[in-house]
Amino acid sequence: AVVSTQSTGTLALLEILHAAIGLVRSSPMTTFIQVQSRLVVLWLVLDPVSEVHGYSNVPMMIIAWCIAEIVRYWYYALSLVDKVPYLLTWCRYSFFTFLYPIGVSGELLTIYSILPIITATGLFSLSLPNKWNVSFNYPIFLMLYMAGYVPYLPKLYMHMLKQRSKMLGKAAADGEKKAN
Repeated sequence: AVVSTQSTGTLALLEILHAAIGLVRSSPMTTFIQVQSRLVVLWLVLDPVSEVHGYSNVPMMIIAWCIAEIVRYWYYALSLVDKVPYLLTWCRYSFFTFLYPIGVSGELLTIYSILPIITATGLFSLSLPNKWNVSFNYPIFLMLYMAGYVPYLPKLYMHMLKQRSKMLGKAAADGEKKAN
């Protein structure tokens, strides 16, 4: 299950490209922040530390990601043919209010749960002396990475709230026009 999650998660790199070349109206930077957080968890946490696969925070995170992506891609697909029902628009711009905190909590708990394991094993860490004369402490890197959520999480969440207000107001207005 992790391999298929990694494969599909890695394909999300295309979303950054799509935003950068204007194929979709998303911000490339916002898209990058969201995609990289998943890729870090998939490739730098779940892949090398299989012990955490059975922890309850992993399915919590993956289920939140899956529900969000299913709704989002259905919305995008039906947008291409201009057939998006209001309920799907509402789900697209409302589910994040609970899925985002669940997904981020799952990500942070998953990262946090590997800290004792990688500290004990020295995974991805490099200590001195060595031929490159540099050191790297993977647990400290991940703790700093988790701290990085603090400034970005509120910004991304507020961005989505603004998008919700804009899109649901527009969808309601479009529905009234079609009804008349």
